[in-house]
Amino acid sequence: MNKKQILSYCCALAIYTASAQQADSLSSNAIDRTLLLKEVIVQPEKEISAIYQEQQRSNLQVLTDKILESTPGINMIRRGNFAMEPTIRSLNNGQITMTIDGMRIFGACTDRMDPISSYVEPNNLESLSFDVNPGGGSYGSSMGGGINFKLKSPSFTSSKKMSGTAGLGFESNGQAFQSLAGMEYSTPNFAIQANGIFRRSANYTAGNGQEISFSQYRKWNGNVSALFKTAAHSYLKTDYIQDEGFDIGYPALTMDVSFAKAKIGSISYVYFHPEKNISWETKGYYNYIDHAMDDTQRPKETVPMHMDMPGNSKTMGAYSALTYQPSLKHHIKARLDGFNNQLSAEMTMYPDDGAAMFMYTLPDLARTDIGLNLSDDISLNDQFNLQIGGRFDYAHDYIFSEVGKEQLSGMFPGDLSRNRFLTNLNLELGYTLSHAWKFSAEVARAARSSTLQEAYSFYIYNRLDGYDYIGNPDLKQEQSTNINLSTRFHSAHFVAEISGFGYFFNNYITGSLLDGYSVMTIGANGVKHYVSLPSAKLVGAELALKWSPVENLILTSLNTYTRGSDNQGNGLPMIAPLKTVNAVLYNLKKVSLQAESISYAAQNNVNTAVYGETSTPSSTILNLNISKEFKFKGSPVLRANAGVDNVLDREYVQHLDIMKIARPGRNFLFRMTALF
Repeated sequence: MNKKQILSYCCALAIYTASAQQADSLSSNAIDRTLLLKEVIVQPEKEISAIYQEQQRSNLQVLTDKILESTPGINMIRRGNFAMEPTIRSLNNGQITMTIDGMRIFGACTDRMDPISSYVEPNNLESLSFDVNPGGGSYGSSMGGGINFKLKSPSFTSSKKMSGTAGLGFESNGQAFQSLAGMEYSTPNFAIQANGIFRRSANYTAGNGQEISFSQYRKWNGNVSALFKTAAHSYLKTDYIQDEGFDIGYPALTMDVSFAKAKIGSISYVYFHPEKNISWETKGYYNYIDHAMDDTQRPKETVPMHMDMPGNSKTMGAYSALTYQPSLKHHIKARLDGFNNQLSAEMTMYPDDGAAMFMYTLPDLARTDIGLNLSDDISLNDQFNLQIGGRFDYAHDYIFSEVGKEQLSGMFPGDLSRNRFLTNLNLELGYTLSHAWKFSAEVARAARSSTLQEAYSFYIYNRLDGYDYIGNPDLKQEQSTNINLSTRFHSAHFVAEISGFGYFFNNYITGSLLDGYSVMTIGANGVKHYVSLPSAKLVGAELALKWSPVENLILTSLNTYTRGSDNQGNGLPMIAPLKTVNAVLYNLKKVSLQAESISYAAQNNVNTAVYGETSTPSSTILNLNISKEFKFKGSPVLRANAGVDNVLDREYVQHLDIMKIARPGRNFLFRMTALF
């Protein structure tokens, strides 16, 4: 990248609104960054404000993927036009945790076509928080933190009240359509809300005018939540989400998805007493994910052998979380949790001239995990704030069926169950130099178990490098030492925050060539199994800027850079290059105008021979948006939104796009949302 390109990236202004919020007097010395992205708050874990809860209802038709992709530090792995997979600072899969309202949920697809984010919609959500410490926001052991999708909740009111939402939207590229509706009814002792959304899209067209086959999708999602007051300071809460996608194409993969279904339910008991500075929640939950890969819609000449690949994931769990502030100097959090996840996937192959062949690709795998998370935010004085935390997990992996044991016994001799103890520790020191300047330094020790797929998978094809993969139950714990340094400056019209980070791994889990094994997938390059590299590292930086030179005008910038290498100096796979998201936002009399550019630098730090990746060129697209709010007598509000994505109709790809399938070209968007 030349000097001119570097200057362009560093000077770009991005769509990013950063503001600091303090959860309480204890956290006033901590450096907190709150990101207001369209209709969903992205923030460190804390309660949403009633005012912003109303604002976030303005544009609930945006895909969850789009919100995540606009979030600093998050990039998306793309296999199609639906269900992109989030990464945090280029860490992904088992290296981060993803939860819905604190519940552990695991996808059922061997090709990771169904990340947890694909089963939740913005109209389900109250907030979206992510954390980069190894406790994953206290929800599970991880290397690089986690994302929690906090569900929308109704609220008690002093008198009976009913409100609702309805909306319609259309996108020209792919003839995409969405419709949503929601209702909330509340009383002093009971409250209930329900919402739903339907989406559909045909194949989209890339910037070169080419129609991208197998990029269509359809889905619907419904969510119901209810509160029952049990006493002055306590209530019961129930939640249920059902999300069903069908006829989902994946142009970057060899198969599509005939259906992807999720049923997620929970019941909670919540006790809170503001005068005693205590909050306690206990929740039990169950979720079932049912997923089926399908190649029947592909041209016969492109399918060497027809096969079916269904899979399912069942998770039952519970947690009890306590927040207590015994004094102005301490803010204590404790969480005890546990879950059992059962994971199965199978494949049936139908040769033209023989009997059908059946095998398990995930042969009835299970994990039981019990964890304890503890943290204390300590105010040492007016300038220094210390946060200490730790998470401790016991995990037991096993095969829960005899047929699963029989299949794996020929590959892995002896007892296939494994026990692991994990310890994650973090220490953060915050320093407030003045009202304008804050500094923070954090060091952490992270550890994670291999995923069930990494430990026990049986001939799962990886589209990225073209190899069949076999698990390894004897993988060591992946560990890392994490360092994060940040500083924040804010004044009345300007905010700047810069962070530098490093992850220094031991036993980094990746794939390695396995000699002497025949491939299962026709055309595969060979067979790999998972191994633990002695070391690897990931370093990077984030720069966020916000400037309001005059009233109603905001210029913003978000820049993220990561670079990874293994113990041999090879570039690690799936590492996003420098990204900058650029925007100008102008508000005038309830009309909002926004111009946004998104730029990615070229990624040339790859090793095709080792990891199967190829270089990716740089790209820049421009988006425009206008929205207006109309208020009517009584209380109804109509919010109208129109925009153009990829205004210049560029043909482009991003580095985390599997198989480098071109992204959508010019796309006109129209959305209407009514609040009543």
